[in-house]
Amino acid sequence: MLTVLHTLICPEADIEHCAEMYFRGGMPGVEASGTGFSLPDNVLLSADTFYNGLSVGKWKSLGTINSLSLMLRVRGQLVLELWHHAADGASSCLQTHEFEEPQARTHVLPVSEWSGMAEGMLFLRLKGKKQAVVEQLCFATDAPPLMQPKLGVVITHFNRVAYVTRSIARVRQALLSDPRYQQVIDFIVVDNSDTLDPTELKGAQIIPNQNYGGSGGFARGLLYLKDQNTYTHCLFMDDDISCEVESIRRAYAVLSYSPDPKIGLAGVLLDAQKPWSVQEKGAEFHQGLFRPLHQNEEVRSVSSLLALEKDKGNPVYGGWWFFAFRLDAVDYYPFPFFVRGDDALFGLINRFNVFTLNGIACFSDHFLSKETAFTRYLGFRASLAVFLMEDGGSVTAALKLLSASFLWCALSYRYQSAKAITLALRDVSKGVSFWRRTLTYPPSLKEIGREQSRAEEAAYFTAHPFVEKAGSESRFRKMARAATLNGHLLPDAFMRKAPVYVGEYTPGLLSSVFLRQRVIYRKYETQSVFEEQLNRKTFWDNVWAFAWHAVWFAVRFRALAREYRVNAKQLCSEHFWRSVYAQKKP
Repeated sequence: MLTVLHTLICPEADIEHCAEMYFRGGMPGVEASGTGFSLPDNVLLSADTFYNGLSVGKWKSLGTINSLSLMLRVRGQLVLELWHHAADGASSCLQTHEFEEPQARTHVLPVSEWSGMAEGMLFLRLKGKKQAVVEQLCFATDAPPLMQPKLGVVITHFNRVAYVTRSIARVRQALLSDPRYQQVIDFIVVDNSDTLDPTELKGAQIIPNQNYGGSGGFARGLLYLKDQNTYTHCLFMDDDISCEVESIRRAYAVLSYSPDPKIGLAGVLLDAQKPWSVQEKGAEFHQGLFRPLHQNEEVRSVSSLLALEKDKGNPVYGGWWFFAFRLDAVDYYPFPFFVRGDDALFGLINRFNVFTLNGIACFSDHFLSKETAFTRYLGFRASLAVFLMEDGGSVTAALKLLSASFLWCALSYRYQSAKAITLALRDVSKGVSFWRRTLTYPPSLKEIGREQSRAEEAAYFTAHPFVEKAGSESRFRKMARAATLNGHLLPDAFMRKAPVYVGEYTPGLLSSVFLRQRVIYRKYETQSVFEEQLNRKTFWDNVWAFAWHAVWFAVRFRALAREYRVNAKQLCSEHFWRSVYAQKKP
């Protein structure tokens, strides 16, 4: 019996994509029946792409797939070639097959070369000759799976009713119409806003929940899966993520063949605005910071795809946009961060062995496009707490991490973001008891002014060209900026009244805003803008507040670090979350 590992796909409707992530040379036509695709006559299509190329090294690394076959169901006339790209760039044709089938017929073609392969990419080239239709085309194995996972897909939802209803319906319809998955994959939606109608999400288990953020929602999902006593694996997914259904199928295949009890399968996160651009493919923890791996690499060229599958850094976690693991590998539940940082710490303290694979991915708006003063508060308090829990380094390293970001925000007139960083420092300094007291919406967010951004039409950005990169700067000007705290020590007479238009993450940002009274910022990869103005009183209020809390943090650092190392993981226990939800284990 063959088990399907990897099916060739065309892009789904409503999914962000570019053609080169699926086929080169053109795009097959989607059959009206929804099953398979048609090939244009006499056009060579190559599938050495992100979604359709098979990564030999990653599948081989599981150590349990000792055979491979091509399984296809076709009708009409076509030519199929099996090729291999080696890691060094050399390419070779392994097999050629011609088909002439008046009626649809299934073929199984052994890939005898599989046993001698260790790396690179297997892929197909297809050329239609006459009315060629491919109903199924996949790589499969007759090696028996190590297990048949019972997978619970846990999605935490908050006030995205239309989006999550549409997305789950799409995924469930495509996935669970396949008999292979009907009894082994379930969807569990933890509804933190209590706004979902179960009749509109038929087949999914809806769990109304108090809003303890993503941390509480995913913890609630874990408790549910454990209490059912039938699930073996869990897949965490956010409610604002889109993915190809094939990503879930491939994840299920990986989990079926993985002998590693600590596997943590992390989906690649791609940029919804630039689908070929990687935001993160695993992340490492280094000197108190989580760093995304493969950031800004692209997935269109063959050389990039081969490089993406090479080990890089020391990945310790996968984001909860797509993260699958065995339930019996969970030693710690999520820490009650509300949002931001919970997925990173979950992966780190559970010591998952992070596994990524080209073709298992999802799309989301870029991290930077979502950054506001609110998210900076949430992100920095999580980063600092993890720094203390995991012995990230000295007090100097911790304050360096915070002060650099504080000054970058304060000197560019984004005073609410600077204040947010100070509040994060203040709240983490309160110790572990702070987190136990603030499980719901963080009260400190009420102290931060909400960003007043507005959407603009394309014509606005033509009329007001935004600075993409600061120009070269003389040594004298750099010294003047430093000596005057980027203009905050200069009188208004030195400041230009006309605003400067600049991207929020423009290289050389502080130089661009120097000697300007007003700044119009463009949000990253969006058509939204917001305005900030130089305000010396607010600047100094921020500086003194940050300095005060930094000194207090430094004085308490050793005691704080010890408290977090000893006591923080109590809030990551199953017992803690059962007490929060007042549940007793069945």
